[in-house]
Amino acid sequence: MAICILVLEGEKTAYELWEKLKKNSTPITNFQLIEPSQNKTNAPPLANPTQSIDLPRKVKIKDVKLLNPKISKKDRQKSMSLWLMPFGFLAGLIFSGMTDLKTFSTFGFKQSLEPFIGAILGMISGWIGSFFAAGSVGSSQDDLKGIIQRNEQGFWLLLLETPLEIEVPWHLIKAINPIEIVPLDLI
Repeated sequence: MAICILVLEGEKTAYELWEKLKKNSTPITNFQLIEPSQNKTNAPPLANPTQSIDLPRKVKIKDVKLLNPKISKKDRQKSMSLWLMPFGFLAGLIFSGMTDLKTFSTFGFKQSLEPFIGAILGMISGWIGSFFAAGSVGSSQDDLKGIIQRNEQGFWLLLLETPLEIEVPWHLIKAINPIEIVPLDLI
């Protein structure tokens, strides 16, 4: 999967690239036009220049998962909890059954509920562990500071992603003359 971010002067350039990509039948998995944080010109936003239904929508930089570590962390936590919670449940169940501890029966619970309570506590600890594990993974925010600064300066960003083993169409990108091309190596 090839990913690059283009820094553009205006949104019209992105629409021109979109039309060229469609005309050449270039497979694109992600085409997000990111609005500038502050508009450096007082020009009104372009209406849909081609009146095309499948024109990509504009997004804010805070809504792009690749450029917002908070969204990435939240997604990692959700996916980690999907396997840590069942693992914690099974670990708690097995540990309670193997040790034959009477921890909860001293508090008035039935002996038969000991493994189930241990399993529930194991599941809760897996859920808590998913928060810590998701937070411990470093983000590439330092690598993207320049791109984010360009957006804050009033430039449009275009996130372009192609499917696996398909190269980004560099000849089409260079034809629109972007201010900067930033290829990202995430895999």
